[in-house]
Parts: sequence; C-alpha cells; structure tokens
Amino acid sequence: MGTRARIVRNAVIVMAGSISFASVGGAQHRTGITIADSGVTPENLTSSRDGTVYFGSMSKGTIYRAAPGSARAEPWILASATGLTNVLGVLADDRTKTLWVCQNATGGRGGAPVVGQTALRAFDLKTGAPKGTYPFPPNAGICNDIAVAADGTAYVSESFRGRIHRLRRGATQLEVWVADQQLDVIDGLALLADGAVYANNFTSGKLYRIPINADGSAGAVVPIETSLPFVRPDGLRTVGPRTLIQAEQQGRLAELTIDGNRADVRVVQEGLPRASGVTVIGDSAFVLVDMSRAVVVPYRPRERAETPPTAPPTKAEQEILDLSREKWRWMSEKKADTLAALFHDKAVFVHMGGSWGKSQEVDVIRSGGIHYKHAEIFESSARIIDSTAIVLSRIRLDAVVGGNEVTNPFMVTEVYVRENGAWKLGSLSFTRLLGQ
Repeated sequence: MGTRARIVRNAVIVMAGSISFASVGGAQHRTGITIADSGVTPENLTSSRDGTVYFGSMSKGTIYRAAPGSARAEPWILASATGLTNVLGVLADDRTKTLWVCQNATGGRGGAPVVGQTALRAFDLKTGAPKGTYPFPPNAGICNDIAVAADGTAYVSESFRGRIHRLRRGATQLEVWVADQQLDVIDGLALLADGAVYANNFTSGKLYRIPINADGSAGAVVPIETSLPFVRPDGLRTVGPRTLIQAEQQGRLAELTIDGNRADVRVVQEGLPRASGVTVIGDSAFVLVDMSRAVVVPYRPRERAETPPTAPPTKAEQEILDLSREKWRWMSEKKADTLAALFHDKAVFVHMGGSWGKSQEVDVIRSGGIHYKHAEIFESSARIIDSTAIVLSRIRLDAVVGGNEVTNPFMVTEVYVRENGAWKLGSLSFTRLLGQ
C-alpha cells in the first residue's frame, strides 16, 4: 500500500466517529420571528449556519423559512407541491446540505380518509427540492424529532411506540435502532461527543442516554439523573461537547451539562409559554413559543461562558493569528503551492492516524486525499518565544477524507519559526477532543 493510501486510510479510521456542534455564527439582532401566514401551528424549528431559521407546520404541512437577519418567516416548501402533512421535527444539516423533516399522516379516525404518510423526509437545504422519503413501518406512532451523527446517520424518534429509527447514510429505508418502554412518549433527540444519542420523554420528564456501539447497534438505555426535574420536555439540541439545551412546555429553557449519568441543569429563562423547540445562533437561543412564533433569549453556553477572559493579542501575536486563519482558508481552497511556500522544509504534521513531513502533507492536499473543507475556530491564542510562535486553536473541522465527509472537534497546535524575516510553519498537530 502506497504512502498516500496509508495516510488516507488512517485518517478515515480516526475521523469517522465524530459529532457536530451547534453553530456559533455571527451575532443576530432579531428579537423574534413571526410567520407570514395564519393557522400554521409550528411544533419545532431549526437553523443553518448562516442564520436561516426554518419552521414546520402541523396544521398545513408547509415549511417556512426566515432568511438570515429576517424577523419574518415566509412559505418555502409548499405542502401542495410536495405532499407534506402534519410536520413536527425539522433539522438543518449543513454538512449534507439537507433539511430533515418528520411528516405524519392525518385522518383515519371516525371514517375520515387517511391523508399522507408517516415518514422521514429530506429536502435540499438551499433549494427546497425533495431528496428522499423514508416511510415508517405500518401502524407506526408519530415521527417526532431528528438528530444526525457526523457520519451522516440520521436518528428519528417515534412517539407512542418508544422507538428510535436509524437511516444510515446512503440507505434507502429506515430500520428500528432501539425499542424500549422507557422511551414510550419519546420526543427530542441529540448527540454528544461521548458518541451517544440522548432522548427525553415528554410524559415522564426523564432524560436517557443510548450509547452507539462500535458496530453501530444501540447499547442499553441509561436513565440520566437530573439536578432539577423536567416538566413536558420537548425540543432538544446540542450546544457543546457535553452540553444540551432543552425547551420545556412548562415554559422553561434549560441548559443540561452531562457528567456521566448525571445532568446539571441550569435554567436559562422561565416564562416562555408552551416552549416546544429551540435552536441556537451565535449568542442567542431562538425559542418556539405558543406554537406560533420564535422569541430570542440571550444565551451563551456555559462551556464558553466560563472560559476566563484573556488579554488582547499584541501586534506580533495578531499577525501570527491572522496567518493561521489564512492557512485554514488556503487548506480549504486546496492551494497546495501556497501552502508549500508556508511549510518549513523540515515541518512535521501530526494526525491521530500518523505523522509525516511536508511533501506528504502537500501531496495529500493537492490530490484531495484529505480536503480540509472548513475549520470553524471557536477560540485561538498565540504565544511568541524569541523566533518561535505557538498557536493553540479549538476548532470544529469539516473534512472529506477518502471520499467520506466527517466532522471532528480538535485542539490544534501550530508551531511557526521566523526564517529570513518570514514565518514558516514547522509543526501542525491535531488532538481530538472528547467530552471536554
């Protein structure tokens, strides 16, 4: 096996089991979002990285969309054109450019005709074009919510049957992943960096963790002890490696920090009438209230809020930080020649799957064996010691490795050396973060 093939193979093994995090995009100045229609009855909402917010309609089936910065959501994917009915969960997945939708059949009682079907549906996140329909089994309960793992596997909750379905990336049909009476009225779903699915139960108010085994099967359902009781927990989203945010229909928005089999609950805001969904954009939580509109609640995840402030960088430190950011852009654009000029001839690149030198790194970037699509930088600092600069960055890296798109949280260490008046990258090391 050649050097390039070994590099790609090792990187695939390391990067495959990753997890996504909520967007930390730019500040939003909206105080709320209303829907440009009547009788919509949205049950959930979601957002994409650019700040677009999406709503589904239980009563009409149509999907509504509010453009970045807009305080009004307009009809977008029409039920009349797509056959959508009774939409509950919606989830925007930027990595696969997919809007996932939980659709449910209506009618069937008192002789009324059944309209539509209960299914997970997929639409193009930018155009709204249908991408796939994945029906639930016969006599199913309600398709309620969706969570997507970094490997592209979609997990879907089924209320009133206590089941979670799984749709593997590239699969053509759903499969029952887990069935357990504890999950009878299962509602919200989310994943954390520990590689598990988290689910809440609307009726019992309980929170559960279901580990994902190495072969992809479900582990035992584990109850999570919470520091505060929940009342009608509904929408659930990931906001950090071990942190969830949850909307409760009792009127509360809460942050859940997981530590083993216990969750520390921090109340973010009370008095949110019938809160049923939440999505986070920047330092704002958009909370669906009264099944009619979204209100904005200032919110900064504890994992970020508790980070102690640091002194502003000096001019020299800012110069190296800017160069580091430019390097990520060059990597995303596959500018191999530009990177070759930046990399020191004796540079070392340390990945979880192995280490190699300048020529191998440039070659794998040029060939596309590893495509560093996007590095979202959460925090970065620089320290200069004589003619050496050290940059530490906590990032979320979207990459394509051997044809597979993966996302991982990393702490990246970059070492630059000053040579003939210019900075040269001497070392680049990736350390994958777990349960930070």
